[in-house]
Amino acid sequence: MKVWIVRHGESETNLAGLWTGWLDVQLTDKGREDAAKAGKLLAGTAFDKIYASDLARARSTAEIAVPGRQYETSPMLREVNVGNIAGKPLSMLTDEQRQDAAQHGYVQFEGESSEEFEQRVFDFLRGLERSGHENVALFAHAGWLRRALKFAVGVALPNKHVCCNNCTVAVLEYTGELWRLHSWINLD
Repeated sequence: MKVWIVRHGESETNLAGLWTGWLDVQLTDKGREDAAKAGKLLAGTAFDKIYASDLARARSTAEIAVPGRQYETSPMLREVNVGNIAGKPLSMLTDEQRQDAAQHGYVQFEGESSEEFEQRVFDFLRGLERSGHENVALFAHAGWLRRALKFAVGVALPNKHVCCNNCTVAVLEYTGELWRLHSWINLD
């Protein structure tokens, strides 16, 4: 089975430099263009099942990238919950707070812990193992792609070492015994 995970196109909060998490924001014009580029990459792949985060930016990306296709939404595909810093400038955190958030999640801001987020991502992917599908598309978020990468390769890479632009496409492969990274494609 191949699982094609697409990060959503540029959102209003991406453009404004704000923490987003579970805020439900729209794509920008560039975000819609990003989604169309992802669609060109996905064209020709016969997906047995398509899922999208229930947040608007991921749903819109799915609707543009695979037009006319039915998809199922799931809150399990949401970005990490950043708590009460959602909608606030990225620059508001100190270096120490950023390091803590990178290691432990956003509990200090009444959000999700790293363990909770990772468990949610891993549970979703483990559920796909039993699905019998050949090709699955997931429309999700940057944090989700990075956690899925960890699931597939068994180690977390620091964000600074993994370029994850809007509409990055990660292709994971499940052989029936193990997961592995097949492709990591940044469209910009």
